[in-house]
Amino acid sequence: MAQQIKNTFLKSKMNKDLDDRILPNGEYRDARNISVGRSEDDDVGAIENIIGNNLVTGTDIGAGLTIIGVKNSNSTDQIFVFLTDYTDPDPTNPTDAPSTSKHYIYVYDNTSGNYTLLVQGEFLNFSTTNRIIGINLIENLLFWTDNRNQPRKINIALFSSTAQSGRSSNITTQEYYTQEHQISVAKYNPYQAIQLYNKINLVVSSGATAYFQVAGDQVAAITPFIGATVVSAEQTTAITGLNHIKVIGVGLVGSDTRITVSPTFGAAPTANTYISLIISTMTNKINDSNWPGDPDYLEDKFVRFSYRFKYDDNEYSLMAPFTQIAYIPKQGGFFINGDEDAAYQSTVVNFMENFVQNIGLVITLPTNANRIVRDYKISEVEILFRESDAVAVKVLESITAGEISGASGTSNYYTYDYQSRKPYKTLPEAQTTRVYDKVPVRAFAQESSGNRIIYGNYRDQHTPPANINYNCRISPKSSSGKFANWIEYPNHSVKRNRNYQVGFVLADKFGRQSPVILSSVDNGSNNDGLFYFGSTIYSPYDINDTDTSVIDWFGDAISVLVNSEITSTKNLSAGTPGLYAIKQNATTPTAEGYATTSSVIVDDDTYTFKLDETSFPNNNNIPLIGDYLRGAYEDFVKVTNIVETNPTVNLYEVTTSGRVSDVYLRADNLPASTPDLKFAYTINDLGWYSYKIVVKQTQQEYYNVYLPGILNGYPGQSGAVNDGTTPGSAATSTIDGGFQNGLFPTDETNVTAFTVLFNDNINKIPRDLAEVGPDQKQYRSSVTLFGRVTNLMTVSASGTVPFADSLPYNSQYYARNSSDGKTAISHTSTAIARAKEVNMGYADLSNGFNPLNCASSNTCLNTGAANGNKVFYQIDTNPLIARISTLDKSIGAMALNEVNNPGTSQDNLNSPSDTANMLPYLAIYETAPVESLLDIYWETTSEGLIVDLNSDVLLGSGGATAFQNVTWAFDETTAATSMVTPSPFEPVNSEGLAFGTPTTARLISQTNGSEVAVELFELVSLSGAQAGQYQIRFLGDELGNPLVFTDTSRTVDVYSFLIEVTTNSGEVSELSLTGVVGGFGALKNIAPDFNVIGNFGTTRDTAVILEGVPGTKWTAADPKNGSANTTQDTAQLKYYITSGSYPSNWSMNPNNGEITQDVPNGNFPGNSNGTYTVGITIADANGDGVNTGPGDYGPLNSSTKTTFITLGYANLNAGLKATTCLIDPTSIGTNIGTPTNGTKVSGIWYVCGAAAAANSNLLDFANQFTGIPVIKRLGTEPHSQGTLALTYNVKQLKNVGNNSTFKPGNMQIYYRLEGDTTWQLADRPLEYNRSGITNAGVSAPFYNIPKYIQTYTIGSGSSFDKNNWMSVVRAYNYLAFESGNAAIEYAIVVTNLEKASGSNGAGDNDVIGWVQQDDLHYPECVPWQGNNAAPAVTGTAFKYFRSAETSSFPNQETISTGNIVYAETPYSEYVGQFFTDSGLTTVYKPASENAQYINFRLDRANTPDITGGSLDPWSDLQGNVNDGLSAAAGFSFADGTIIINIGQGAGVNATSTSEILIDDSAGGVVQSYTGTTRIKQTN
Repeated sequence: MAQQIKNTFLKSKMNKDLDDRILPNGEYRDARNISVGRSEDDDVGAIENIIGNNLVTGTDIGAGLTIIGVKNSNSTDQIFVFLTDYTDPDPTNPTDAPSTSKHYIYVYDNTSGNYTLLVQGEFLNFSTTNRIIGINLIENLLFWTDNRNQPRKINIALFSSTAQSGRSSNITTQEYYTQEHQISVAKYNPYQAIQLYNKINLVVSSGATAYFQVAGDQVAAITPFIGATVVSAEQTTAITGLNHIKVIGVGLVGSDTRITVSPTFGAAPTANTYISLIISTMTNKINDSNWPGDPDYLEDKFVRFSYRFKYDDNEYSLMAPFTQIAYIPKQGGFFINGDEDAAYQSTVVNFMENFVQNIGLVITLPTNANRIVRDYKISEVEILFRESDAVAVKVLESITAGEISGASGTSNYYTYDYQSRKPYKTLPEAQTTRVYDKVPVRAFAQESSGNRIIYGNYRDQHTPPANINYNCRISPKSSSGKFANWIEYPNHSVKRNRNYQVGFVLADKFGRQSPVILSSVDNGSNNDGLFYFGSTIYSPYDINDTDTSVIDWFGDAISVLVNSEITSTKNLSAGTPGLYAIKQNATTPTAEGYATTSSVIVDDDTYTFKLDETSFPNNNNIPLIGDYLRGAYEDFVKVTNIVETNPTVNLYEVTTSGRVSDVYLRADNLPASTPDLKFAYTINDLGWYSYKIVVKQTQQEYYNVYLPGILNGYPGQSGAVNDGTTPGSAATSTIDGGFQNGLFPTDETNVTAFTVLFNDNINKIPRDLAEVGPDQKQYRSSVTLFGRVTNLMTVSASGTVPFADSLPYNSQYYARNSSDGKTAISHTSTAIARAKEVNMGYADLSNGFNPLNCASSNTCLNTGAANGNKVFYQIDTNPLIARISTLDKSIGAMALNEVNNPGTSQDNLNSPSDTANMLPYLAIYETAPVESLLDIYWETTSEGLIVDLNSDVLLGSGGATAFQNVTWAFDETTAATSMVTPSPFEPVNSEGLAFGTPTTARLISQTNGSEVAVELFELVSLSGAQAGQYQIRFLGDELGNPLVFTDTSRTVDVYSFLIEVTTNSGEVSELSLTGVVGGFGALKNIAPDFNVIGNFGTTRDTAVILEGVPGTKWTAADPKNGSANTTQDTAQLKYYITSGSYPSNWSMNPNNGEITQDVPNGNFPGNSNGTYTVGITIADANGDGVNTGPGDYGPLNSSTKTTFITLGYANLNAGLKATTCLIDPTSIGTNIGTPTNGTKVSGIWYVCGAAAAANSNLLDFANQFTGIPVIKRLGTEPHSQGTLALTYNVKQLKNVGNNSTFKPGNMQIYYRLEGDTTWQLADRPLEYNRSGITNAGVSAPFYNIPKYIQTYTIGSGSSFDKNNWMSVVRAYNYLAFESGNAAIEYAIVVTNLEKASGSNGAGDNDVIGWVQQDDLHYPECVPWQGNNAAPAVTGTAFKYFRSAETSSFPNQETISTGNIVYAETPYSEYVGQFFTDSGLTTVYKPASENAQYINFRLDRANTPDITGGSLDPWSDLQGNVNDGLSAAAGFSFADGTIIINIGQGAGVNATSTSEILIDDSAGGVVQSYTGTTRIKQTN
């Protein structure tokens, strides 16, 4: 029998990777339509047959199709299949599928065997090159993506009007999905704002001056326009809004409709011309008793409206742009019937409330109202509402599609009648901030998670154009009828004295928006005699009354002149989507569109036109079947057929899928010899579809200040010198009055003004109260004011102001001077005070009598103009008076004096020969606006389709269109007369060719980046072989110097040129060479530089380490900004420390390079001594020293240069140095002391200034220290620098035959600032080591000698041949007192020094006490048991031993002589920092933050300059000799400085660890203490 091989397949695993011979047991090589059982039953491993694929036959889908995607649904046993016959020839740059291609989505039901067509059509745009691998089904929603089109979805339950019954591919019922926007995941974006006006265009059939008629019965359509304004640009004399012609009646006359107007036309309208009727939808319903709305709801609100669509799948569109504020003020905004008086009396304008109560919100639908469900799947329209000061968006009402269809029918406009009703709900915040749907443009991967769709490997936005060629200007609203903003928003106006930046935002049909796109030009251009600026514009105040005709002014608007079409090329790799509507130019590619004559007929689905081949033969790109035309009720309609019905006259009839737009009718007011161009388009669904204009304006809130008149100059004063009956006679008496408090200036007219502030005006012009004194009564205001309305007094023909005839009035104030260009003139209030505080109270001002016409009565004597007490409104209430500086331009009514000869008797001002001050009348200031921190653009209601904008852009002419070979080289070293265009450049025509015959050119204007005219360059015309070529030459600044790159140069020193080019044929063009930031026209920066600053040293107590410019060191460093202009080569330099190793509190003043540091104080011991490095960098153009550029067109930095700075302690000021050093007194002498046992002595040592030293009364010790004698002045001047060490020393003379002891008593140190009279206790926070006591009730440190309450006896025991010693140390840093620049005076008070025992004879065991001053850090006099511990060479270091570091305080670890450190002082408690070398250059720092405390003592044996080589040790109270004074302190591991303790009890920084005191309560145990006392006694 043949050998058998048996195998089981329990693993149920197919393995085709391994050779058959080594296939593991349990796996198999191949199988079809089987599965291996893996159950735990007895049939495990059994082979089971499974169902395979079945061929579905008999389908009539069509031949040549490829399945590019499949999705099965196990839950419904269905398979979804995506099919196409189109293969894109270039998948990397795909093209849309042609109309002849086939694209399907089918669903196959495996149960029934039916296959059903879900969607078909070329709009699916499938391709076999883009397989659909991302397909998901969530309930009834089928999602897919192919990385060719945008992500899509359909509702499989809504795919057709026949629902989901089975059908074959040849059915004729309308499919549910027929267009891209119906299946895209991203929803159609409503791009048009709600209109607040209605407009109808009518063709005149006949007319007269009082009416015109239109053909047919149009009464129903025109009747709603009764009250509308009539405009027409096509009449012989154009009819505009300035004619104020209104429709007053509509009626049928015969078969025509007559429209009656008033006032009448200047001439009868011409037949076959257009007339437009425009009417606002904002109305007031106060006289309509049947109106159901709330009449007061909108009165105090500034509201905007928008809308959004709800779709059949319950998703919502983005919000459409909001309207501008729906607002018309009461009274039309006019002051009438005493409103001006009321305004200044109340400081508010009461009629500035909303007059609007009812608003017709005209919503533009994307298609006919009765087709919004079919075409756009819109189920509802939500009307949105937002108040101007609110963020929340609210919903007024949701209108169903059925309601809209019933109301509007075939129209694509729906008007919602808003009747001042409150909204019923608020949208969630996520919807309020939703400005676009985050749906990718294309996505390769897609998956679902729960009910969410997730995309991967996607592109999320389009690449927009880099710029758009447009210009802007501020101009009065046009009322010609082309625009409707003068009707829609009759009281809205662009605010004057503001900057605006205008940009475009493009969007595709689904709301994916571009960032803000700015103009490609920043210089201006002329159009129709008007100058247009770049994208940034400024709206100036008028300069005089000829600038704006107020009667004819509808307000200002921003006019945008688009010079070139918006273009974009579809490029997949670049991400540019192209345009949605692409102009078709198949017949003549070099020409634009097709030109038509006036014979145009538009019907519902046909469009008839006559091609104008005679005048414009190249403009013949007529529509083709499959093209699209602009639609009347939808964006585009498809061309389904075109027939040339009369070839003789080139008459064509086009059949479309809907009515075409009226743009295909004859163009309105077309200039002669201009083709009436029309366009056909192909559609690119993802291309740029719409635009909207956005504006950035950061100057926001401001106030109008309504004032009761402004007085130009000073008013008249009461009181005067009586000079007799004749002017000029000698004075006989003086009459008291306001003038005696000081005469008002007589030369302040036109430079100073006054006004009264009350009510709201006090807050609108607030006083600056931040930094004022307690007695201050006059305050300035930092608010900037711009005059808008000035008050005046009527003047007689002679120029005087007769009081009886003079009346107050007001006039527009023009806050500009012609000499200042567009700059607005501003005023500020230099003083605000109560009237009486500025001598302008009622009694201070002149009365109604002429100051020169009084001979006998003292009551009428005045100084200056009469009626001064009537100038200021409510002067009797002592109001606030603001004095205003008006140096640049005066404002207000003048304060006038008598100009005619006075009479000889008492005369009041009823006489025409007398003059008076002004009377109150309304004047208005405007405050400077608040600058918003939100640097954002605000959307406007100026929007539309890009296709419409492009069709309106004018085409070029045969003149010059551009320059070629333009180069640029210009930096801050460029000298005058240098060419900034190194190579010649020349103009070219529209074909890009240079002109055969040389052109001529002249430089029309040159402007900088702020659009300010300059005169820095000239245009040089070349000659000879280079004729017709040009260069630009730099002339230098006003002094002929190079320019300097400053902080504004990146944007301001960018120069644009407008050059007029004239061809040989006489065609004139104005061409712009537009400056580009960082490119052409820009000034290039040169890096700054300076010489390195030499190494130097200073002290840790010196606040200013490096003196700023023009200090000596910086003068030697010679910093320069890189400019060759030697007069400005240091301008805008900034100074920075950018590297190095230095204390964190060091800082450099960027304005002058000054380096400062924090100096020692009570909570800061000062910076660590040592040598530090600072890397100094200078920046030009006010740079920050770090960031530069971009490139060479922003601030630049110098190279960083390093300087070494050595830091040490400050020296004590020279007058306090120890010129007299008392070390070892042998007798009491001038010190305090006593030879007598039991006798107590006291004394005062003092430090004071020269004044106190010269006059002992100034010391005033007796007041605080009664009975204590003054012993000695220490030094010759008060403490003004460094650290003062004060030691209270006691010596008791030895006597070999007697036991001697003393009690040290008490030492108190007082201080005062030089010049003060009161002494204050120098308590712990001021003391350098925080030693000492705070008051008599608190002893801190707890143990200390001398101190309050407890008294210790110091003296010898059994050994009598030694002197007894004591020394107490206190130190004070001058900076701890924070005295400003005042010096410190001290009183050192020692009380109750007592000789306790010893021989009573004079000279036997005498006790001597004295106080010695010295420099703590640079000691010269250190009393130490009869020796001077100070070094012979000041500054020599003292050697110390230390213990190991620990974490505890105080540290009492054993001190090791192997651990050596050095300090500058022998007072161990006052060491602020140790060094590891005797040169004091390397700071000692503990190794760890967790162990920073050490115990240390002075090395007495190696203290310099002591006879015998060492200092004697100190002892404790029992006479035991210490090895040396030891102390404990913490030193920072970061910088080595002493750690400051702040506790009240143990708050000293360094604590003595020597055993000095005996605590009696502890049974006489010797213990350490926290004081600074040294004692020496011998037992």
